[in-house]
Amino acid sequence: MTTRKSIIKYIIILTILIFSTLIIDQVDDPALARSDPTCEKKGWFPSDFGLKDHHVFIHDGYYYLISIYIPPGTTDPLLQDRFAYARSLDLCNWEDLTPVLPDRTPGAWDEAAIWAPYVYQENGIYYLYYTGVTRDFTQSILLATSTDPSDPESWVKQEMVFQPIHSGMIWQNGKAADCRDPTVIKHGDVYYMYYAGRDESGSIIGLSTAPSLQGPWTDWGNIVPPEPDAILESPTIAQFEGFSYLFFTRSSVGGFYRIGASPSGPWRAPVSFQPGWAHEVWLDMDGKWFSSFLTSLTVTIEPLSWDNLFYPPRPFIGSTIVHTFIPLLTKP
Repeated sequence: MTTRKSIIKYIIILTILIFSTLIIDQVDDPALARSDPTCEKKGWFPSDFGLKDHHVFIHDGYYYLISIYIPPGTTDPLLQDRFAYARSLDLCNWEDLTPVLPDRTPGAWDEAAIWAPYVYQENGIYYLYYTGVTRDFTQSILLATSTDPSDPESWVKQEMVFQPIHSGMIWQNGKAADCRDPTVIKHGDVYYMYYAGRDESGSIIGLSTAPSLQGPWTDWGNIVPPEPDAILESPTIAQFEGFSYLFFTRSSVGGFYRIGASPSGPWRAPVSFQPGWAHEVWLDMDGKWFSSFLTSLTVTIEPLSWDNLFYPPRPFIGSTIVHTFIPLLTKP
């Protein structure tokens, strides 16, 4: 009997050792064909100023990175009055270009500061959506356009394009009012703009739609379940295998995402998305997924992979999927 019990115990221990082994799936190497083999870490890491909310887009064989400019020695949001601007062939070595939209006009919706740029390209025109901030911290979504983004001075300011007006919205000119962090996509014949705001339910991720990139925009309000104790910021959207992935940041916590059946939801429960915050998710010139995100006032760029063990697939930062299986044991 003792021998039989010993054998059973040995089999159980051996089973645990086998099934708790890490199973590692290597995904395709997402390195760029033109990448610098000496580059140890992709991203833009300037030493004489800081970066914050940003966007990466492609033009004429270059990657462009546009970001909130953080002046040296201060993080005062009203001193963030221009966009840092750079381009790269390999996401590693960046050519620092002249800042974009550096001029502030008294009385304008962006008289004090500009935040959270996002660039959308269509028919040879580049649309730069961004947050304009007044001296009272009133926030609006503004637009600038360019047909040659290689020239930082080519960006021409258009009119203010969006301020929230949905029922229950807390927004008032002349006071601190949240309406920032725009992201724009096209789905079918409709343009979707996601933004961070505030209404009677608390901090929100809002949605507006329009028939054209210049509007007019219809404000639909909050599209995710309320989170009264959190500040939701930096929404961005990606679509993969028929699902929509809404990425956002909980201030002071980090990145999260929700999976939806459509660009407007409904959305599943939030899942942590680490490391970093203010994530952008995009395809490179070779059609491979990347995420760029903030790390200590710099922008880090890493591969983004999809874990097909789950349905819908789950995104994660990195190129290696690690699964741990631990069997359920019953008493013999």
